[in-house]
Amino acid sequence: MAAKILSAGFPLGLAFLLIGCGGGSHSGPEKQATVPTNGILTYRGKAVPNASVVFQALDGKVSAHGLTDGAGTFRLSTYGAQDGIPPGRYKVTVAAGVVKETEPGVLPDEPEGGFKSPVPIKYANPTTTDIVLEVKDQERNEFTIDLK
Repeated sequence: MAAKILSAGFPLGLAFLLIGCGGGSHSGPEKQATVPTNGILTYRGKAVPNASVVFQALDGKVSAHGLTDGAGTFRLSTYGAQDGIPPGRYKVTVAAGVVKETEPGVLPDEPEGGFKSPVPIKYANPTTTDIVLEVKDQERNEFTIDLK
């Protein structure tokens, strides 16, 4: 009896699985073609290590991010690791921190007056940053961003 119920229910379950998992439209944004994009981030001429660099499209449809290394260089990622960014105009934000773990998973106590950013805080906010860059199709997109 159990075998008959299982064999009768299997095709129905399979049908629900196929309907639920296939063919429907995806609710996420459509992926756009990307071009390799990288750069170097400096503040007053010195490399800024361990900073987050975000390119936000002026139309708000896409953004890409990168993390600077010890020399201040970064590569942008939009959909996958270092895949670049779609061509267009972008507002750029930068956030850098100096907080280091005292041991794995443990942050130091916050100093009086709070933690200080090694770069001006205006660059961390999309409404106050004044950096706007254009990523071009079919071109080498290498940017030097020197914060003042």
